[in-house]
Amino acid sequence: MKKLVIKLTILILIFPFFNLVFKVIGDIKPTDKNKEITFVSILDAPSKEKFQLIENYLERNFPLRNWLIQKYNYFLWFVLDSSPKRRVVKGNDNWIFVFLGKGANGRDYSFDEKEFLEYRNGLDRMNSFCIKNNILFYTAVVPEKFNIYSEYLKGQDKATIKRDKYFRIYDDTVRNKRRTVFFHEELYNAKSRNKVYYKTDTHWNENGAFVASKKLVSVIKQDFPAVQVLNENDFDILHRESSGKDIGEFLSLTRYLKDEEFLYLPKKKSGDRPNKLRILVIHDSYFYSMKSFFDLSFFQVDTFNFVQNETTEALQELLKHKPDIVLFITLERHIGNFDQRIYGIF
Repeated sequence: MKKLVIKLTILILIFPFFNLVFKVIGDIKPTDKNKEITFVSILDAPSKEKFQLIENYLERNFPLRNWLIQKYNYFLWFVLDSSPKRRVVKGNDNWIFVFLGKGANGRDYSFDEKEFLEYRNGLDRMNSFCIKNNILFYTAVVPEKFNIYSEYLKGQDKATIKRDKYFRIYDDTVRNKRRTVFFHEELYNAKSRNKVYYKTDTHWNENGAFVASKKLVSVIKQDFPAVQVLNENDFDILHRESSGKDIGEFLSLTRYLKDEEFLYLPKKKSGDRPNKLRILVIHDSYFYSMKSFFDLSFFQVDTFNFVQNETTEALQELLKHKPDIVLFITLERHIGNFDQRIYGIF
């Protein structure tokens, strides 16, 4: 018996190295999203980095480790009705929320006067730059999922969230007649017909993206009548079930969680564009599902993800081409955070 245990232990310790080279078993996706480490990348790395890469590989891609993590998370989630991640909350009716705000548990989305003034001053700088260069400037704020679907939060969780940031920004904007677009009213109305956010993802689905795109394009059309505002009857809308989305991946439970998707397929193939307008969109990940709708309404859509890009050289290059329109759209959480990266170039 002892020999068998020793042999199994040796096999467990040796197998990750064997699997690194020959990929006998595909690993369960790790919860982090760092660049994949391969045998070739280890060989190509400088000598000082080789051992660090090997250590990272064993930590992140050990098949047994990931299998154990998945089963442990499964046990907590489905058996104990608890969350394996402090910032992930299991809501009612299989809705899942992730909190990435301030504080130890990420639930502080409170309004900060200093951050807001920096944001507002940043918008003024962007607008002044656009006026000077004969560009029309628009800005929009996206609400967090818990602000649209708060009814699916359990009472004890809802009570712990400080969430006045979005609505304080909205109130100030309305009171001072600033030109910022908000989407909560349209999303509230649309969700009575179909879901506008994924149950297992941080983002809105294509329904939510379509609602937001339609409102933004409608606002832009007031200044550019040639812009086409799309309607639902311009698309064949397909509905299908899917596995869990990005929060499910974060929990290593994608295959066990269920969600649904709505796909908007244009009835007409894009031929001649309805106008010659070029728009530059400065955005975070929420715009990705909106991009296809913007492509149908504008001649050219250039994009810059201010969260993903730590430097602004690419944005400065796009601005040199003087687009007709600049749109700055951000999730409420990124105000006072990643948005600070871009104001300095205007």
